[in-house]
Order: sequence, then C-alpha cells, then structure tokens
Amino acid sequence: MAAFDHCKDLNDVALKPRLLLSLLKDNVPDETYPFRDPSELSSIVSNLKNHKLLFEDFPSAADDKLVRIWESAFDSWLDRILVLCRSNLSDKCWAGICLLGVTCTECSSTRFLANYSDWFNVLLSHVQPSVTSQIVKVAACAAISDLLTRLGGFSNLKKDGNSLAGKLVQPVLKILNENVTEAVLVSVYLF
Repeated sequence: MAAFDHCKDLNDVALKPRLLLSLLKDNVPDETYPFRDPSELSSIVSNLKNHKLLFEDFPSAADDKLVRIWESAFDSWLDRILVLCRSNLSDKCWAGICLLGVTCTECSSTRFLANYSDWFNVLLSHVQPSVTSQIVKVAACAAISDLLTRLGGFSNLKKDGNSLAGKLVQPVLKILNENVTEAVLVSVYLF
C-alpha cells in the first residue's frame, strides 16, 4: 500500500509521468527491443489518450518537482519516438511516425508550439521520393496532416502553417509521379 500513498486516484497528476515511463519501458520498442506486434501500437495509443499521458496539465499549485518529473518523462518519450522515426527498420520507423502524430495532437499547446517545426522536418524527411517503404510514407502523410491541423488552430501561426505546407508541394508532386500504392495516393490527397 505504500506505493499508492503518493497518489490520490488514477487521475492524479503525480501518477501520469510514472504511467508514461512505464508504457515507454514496457511497450515502445527501441534500438534493441524489437517491435513484436504492430497491434501493440493500438494499445499504446489507447493508453496515451485515455489517461492523457502526453498532456502536461499542471494544477496552479503544482510542485516544481512534479513539473520537472513530468517534463523529464515527456522528454524521454519524445527522445524514444524520434529515435524510432529515424530507424532504418520500416516497422520501427512506422511506429515512431505514428506515435509522433499522436504526440502532435495530444501534447500541451506549450509543448506543441516549442517543437512543431522540428517535428515537421522529421516527418517531411519521410515523404521524400527516396523513401522506399510505402507504409512509412502513408504514416508520415497522416502525421503531417495531424500536425498542420493542430497548427491551424493557432491564429497567430497561419504564416508558419502556410510556409510548412509550401515545403510539401515538391515532395508531394514527386510522389504523385511515382509508381506508388493507392494508400499513399489517398494519404497525399488528404493534405
């Protein structure tokens, strides 16, 4: 029972960083941990959304230590998914891109605004014609769509959104001229 002395209930802010780190440790692949089953991704996303593990929502009287712990947990999450996004293995890269898309939609506004440009560049690298994995391209298109949709909600960043969308024109035109699957074409048309 001593383990639960520090938490009020499952919605306690102090529990969320621990849940995120546990999810990261036990379910999200890394360089050495294989991605056993792609259906695990659904479970990971469900846990992230149900428990709002990526939305750093601090009460007004939040302890500075708790804020640092949650920020550290989120940083660990972000480091791992960015490593996955850069993986040479298409299943890990696909998982990282999907999780980055979820991160774009679920994180706090402060976190999103601090990182959206870097995240966009990571995702854009996977929309290039040189990327051979069709599933990676589809995931990257979907994640970019999520990022741009979220960015569109900030009226003061419309110029940035237009600039980022402009960077997509050439890669998308090149993809449309490639021999790609229908799924890639559909994801490109969703832009």
